Amino acid sequence: MEVLIVWQLWLTGLIGIWLIISPWVYGFSSDAGAMWNSVIFGIIVFILAIWVGTGQKNNKS
Repeated sequence: MEVLIVWQLWLTGLIGIWLIISPWVYGFSSDAGAMWNSVIFGIIVFILAIWVGTGQKNNKS
């Protein structure tokens, strides 16, 4: 498995955060389906970025 560079993990985490806040930034928070889709996928992306980052930190021994 190829090791991801730290900036890629940070960028992925920021994309997750952006997905979480984008319904309010772009004004589609009144559409419940689109809002929850964006929030849930943002949370998943953010958690996976953290998980991969901590896994790589532990494997660098």
